[in-house]
Amino acid sequence: MTGIMKTLFRYIGTRLVWGWLLVFLIMTALFSILELVGQLDDIGEGRYQIVDAFKYIAYTTPGRILNLAAVSSLLGSIVALGTLANGDELLAMRACGVSVFRIARVILGAGVVLMLGVLFLAQFVVPQLEQQARLNRELALADSGTLLPEGGFWTRDNGRFINVRYSTPGEGLGDLSVYEFDEEGKPSSYVTARNAEVASDGSWVCRDVRQITFADSAIIDRDFPTLTLDVFLKNKQVDVLSVTPDMLSITALYHYIQILQKRGQDTDQYVLSLWQKLTLPFKVGAMIFFSLPCVFGKAREASSGRRLTLGTIIGISYFYFDQALGYTGLILGLHPAFTTLLPLTIIVLMTLWLLLRVP
Repeated sequence: MTGIMKTLFRYIGTRLVWGWLLVFLIMTALFSILELVGQLDDIGEGRYQIVDAFKYIAYTTPGRILNLAAVSSLLGSIVALGTLANGDELLAMRACGVSVFRIARVILGAGVVLMLGVLFLAQFVVPQLEQQARLNRELALADSGTLLPEGGFWTRDNGRFINVRYSTPGEGLGDLSVYEFDEEGKPSSYVTARNAEVASDGSWVCRDVRQITFADSAIIDRDFPTLTLDVFLKNKQVDVLSVTPDMLSITALYHYIQILQKRGQDTDQYVLSLWQKLTLPFKVGAMIFFSLPCVFGKAREASSGRRLTLGTIIGISYFYFDQALGYTGLILGLHPAFTTLLPLTIIVLMTLWLLLRVP
């Protein structure tokens, strides 16, 4: 009996995997095409060309998969289980003594692989690709800088040449150099700094600064603990060097929050983003779990199209409710843990209630 059950569970898991792959492929392709259409409007601006648009779509595809993970996992499970229900295979399993909750355990067991995959994307893949995609796009649109393979950034503002070697979340810009030339092309000053923060007006507050000034008859070399450089970056250039929560991994986002808290800065938006990233695998598991009531009981008699329509409505409604509740919580001062876990709890309890009513 044990061998038969293992074979049966392996069969269900295989069907689920194919269902997930099919839906993920279709939805990712659809939303990628829509994103590409939106990018076509920017072609020709600055140095942004069709090749850049396709690169942007390729780099942001893993992030798109991540955003669609919950809805896609629900629809993929409904497709896979729906085919089993239409062929009366689930009914045959029930007749052989396999309970609904035992089938649920198999489905959630297979879903663990998908949940771990989502966590892997959020931690190791999406942040780097999102950052690279945004930097490449903004640099091409602004036509104002060059991103070196090692991560350095060069830009020019009249007689100033600015180089930033890296940008660290919570610590600003690191290892920067500013070269300034006069109207005749002769060097007038050279500034290096260990790091700098970009102020709201575009100026840079630099730390551990060395400034070399080239005068007519002498070279003046001075060190400063801090030095504020005048505004010389456009808003677009400042945006290129900034880092958003989507561009941070889970661990990097946590460290960023700790740094902001030490500085006494507002961290609500970043804490919300951290909880959304942490709970995403569990949202995927909850959506997979919710697919069961869609194929058992009275829902078993529904057509495949009706099941998919129902699943799409529920998945999209859950997604927007989760997002709206999160940002509403920020306004009302609710902790992000509450606003992110509440929708998850509701969907799990609703699924349990529906499954308990299955005869």
